[in-house]
Amino acid sequence: MKATPAATLHRTERWFVRAALPQLVADFSARAQVVPRMLPLLTGAALYWLLQAASVGAFASLALPLLVLVAIWPFTTGLNGRRPPRLPRAGVVGVAVFFAAVFTLGGPLVHAMRPGAFSPALAATVGADPALIVGFVGLALFAATFVGGYLATAYGVVPALRHALGDLLTGLGDIPRSFGRSLPVVLFGTLFLFFTGELWQLLDRLSWPRVLLVLVLLAAIVGLATWRVVKGYDGDPVGAPPTPADLAEACDGTPLAGVDVPPARLRPLQHRQELNVLVLLTVRLLVQAAIIGLGLFLFFVALGLITVQYETAAVWIGHAPVRSNLLGVPEALFKLSALLASFGGVSFATTSMTNAEYRQEFFEPVLRSIRRPMLVHTVYLALRNDR
Repeated sequence: MKATPAATLHRTERWFVRAALPQLVADFSARAQVVPRMLPLLTGAALYWLLQAASVGAFASLALPLLVLVAIWPFTTGLNGRRPPRLPRAGVVGVAVFFAAVFTLGGPLVHAMRPGAFSPALAATVGADPALIVGFVGLALFAATFVGGYLATAYGVVPALRHALGDLLTGLGDIPRSFGRSLPVVLFGTLFLFFTGELWQLLDRLSWPRVLLVLVLLAAIVGLATWRVVKGYDGDPVGAPPTPADLAEACDGTPLAGVDVPPARLRPLQHRQELNVLVLLTVRLLVQAAIIGLGLFLFFVALGLITVQYETAAVWIGHAPVRSNLLGVPEALFKLSALLASFGGVSFATTSMTNAEYRQEFFEPVLRSIRRPMLVHTVYLALRNDR
């Protein structure tokens, strides 16, 4: 039985979501698409927080929320064959208030019945009641989960990551060639830093959370560089104006395959849609940079194990370095390797966008990958307007 136009459009909208471009869905809004899709994440995160407040074991704290998330996911994403739920404006407010209450009030109630992680000793250290600590931490976690989940859902971060990893797995044979092309260049700018005593001193005192914040900052630099390059791109990444044959070819393998393609022309993207495209491109570039960074991290760790003895590290740092749990190797070695690997990854990402040769090999294919969904979006809008 031939699908109705409404069903075809609905499946096309799901295709956009899976393609990491949910903002291409017409009338995309928080109450209609974003918040309903966040329900599995919010439920799993709330359950995880309650289990943590009750000091439940790490395995159960992770396994139970994941099981609940998997059980709810099909009903909120349309994987069960039905249209995902739509919430009224009051429903969105109700969801936010309910989960805020679970995080801020549920945590202290669970902790009162089974105290553990937030002990009286910790409360005495910070000078506050344990229930107040649990409530405050729960509120901060709710805010981070809601805002982060909203942005990730609205701009397709998880599907973009899934597509980038899928491209990586299908192109495993090209990884040695990519390493051979990129590692000599990025090593040239970072190798001498590995033998700098001041960096060893800095990283010995720097905690892992601060190191991770530096990595996040460098990832943000890649995002800004991507935005600058895409906005200043001297060619149209979508290509020449499409013919009806181009549109039909782009729709092949999508829910719009076989439809009568009406006359259509490319329309300029709205700002939120441009941002969605930027997120998709940035995630794919970050995955490329992360692979190069992983190779650099392993190289620097191996180099440190071979050349930097414990006594040498102690001389550079000025005292006995903090030992890691891995064979007593100085922990600063892993921190410094991670930091230099992130520098190298950022250098690779920016070089792939600015150097003509590297841009043709690494960045242009990523940029051209948005042509197909743009053409499908053109047909989708034309069919939607014809209804």
